[in-house]
Amino acid sequence: MSKGLSNDIYRRELSALIKSSALINSSLQTSDVLNFAMKTAEEFMEAEASSVYELDTEKGDIIVRMARGEKGGFIQSRRLKFGEGIAGWVIQNGKPMIVEDVHKETRFSDRFDRETGFTTRSLMCVPLTIRGKTIGAIQVINKKNGSPFTKEDSELLTALAQQIAVALDNAKLYQRLEENFQLTAEELRVTQQKLIRSERSAAIANLVQGVAHEVRNPIMSIGGFAARMKADLEMNNKFQKYLDIILNETSRLEKLVQDVKEIAEMQTAYLQPANMNNLLSKVIEDFSPIISRQSIHLETDIEEGLPTITLDKAQISRALKNIIENSIEALSTHGTLRLTARAVDSNIRIVVEDSGIGINEDELGSILDPFVTSKTTGAGLGLTMVYQILMNHQGEIDIKSRGGKGTVVTLDLPLNLKPEMEG
Repeated sequence: MSKGLSNDIYRRELSALIKSSALINSSLQTSDVLNFAMKTAEEFMEAEASSVYELDTEKGDIIVRMARGEKGGFIQSRRLKFGEGIAGWVIQNGKPMIVEDVHKETRFSDRFDRETGFTTRSLMCVPLTIRGKTIGAIQVINKKNGSPFTKEDSELLTALAQQIAVALDNAKLYQRLEENFQLTAEELRVTQQKLIRSERSAAIANLVQGVAHEVRNPIMSIGGFAARMKADLEMNNKFQKYLDIILNETSRLEKLVQDVKEIAEMQTAYLQPANMNNLLSKVIEDFSPIISRQSIHLETDIEEGLPTITLDKAQISRALKNIIENSIEALSTHGTLRLTARAVDSNIRIVVEDSGIGINEDELGSILDPFVTSKTTGAGLGLTMVYQILMNHQGEIDIKSRGGKGTVVTLDLPLNLKPEMEG
């Protein structure tokens, strides 16, 4: 495969993933989530039909959750025995499978073909996995041009399956909340927002791994050659300023790649008992030089002898660092920064308050979303990272602010998390 063709396929895959991420994460209705994802898969792979299978743990069998295509309506809600057919095998074994000719595959079951009159020639099926457990499978059937499914098709369907699994899991959770609890309209709205944001974070984590890998090496090469050229040119050469621009921009892009990689790496936490007083003291110490330089008035009110808490020290330190950096950037010289920490009920509550420029009220609803920022520099990933870290710790974050009136960020970290290894 030529490099140009490979890049074209990569761009198409990336476009399909971005499109599907936006569509999948726009709803918590199970039917919408599945329909969006399957339509994207069919369009990219030029498939005739697709179906999503879900493991029913209570009944011990598999249900066709949704089916698209000419005969899709006939098999929707039908059931398979655990392990039956290709989808059953994929769910049972948690492994993907590509079948170029179903007549040569003994594990293929033609039961649905016989019942509907549809003819399956080839198919590809990958598992839907959440938290290490297989919950179902997605399958695409028959390329319209008659050719077999490719490695690129498999990679895209696997990436889509990761998004679908998270979205499907959250959609089911939200449905159970609606059915089993008498929540107010406001509580339902807040819960829905949290789940959708969680889906976006997971989808982005899957997506940026590939993007960061593809982008990092070219950026480093460009920056390296620009630095060499700058060193070889005379100081008064007119191209010096152009090379400075190239070096500044490559440095900015390298920082962006590093940020998105960090978000991908922070989908899980290594939880161990920690002393919060020591952690907070270290964070404050790290910021002392810049606070002194900008003549910022720092106020601290940290309860002595805070209870031992289970957390990922590196992640919580990073979350606090991002929040305090935002506050310092929002402050003018001689502004006030206040940090308090208290044991409140079964949580440790940390509050970071500044007297800075604040955030407009119409921006608060999206401030935790990726690539949303009011700053002139940076990619807008700092608070997205903070949100992911809080989710890893089953914590809560609340941000209150008004333009020109400062910002208050409140973090609640539960005390009762069990220490565990990563995952």
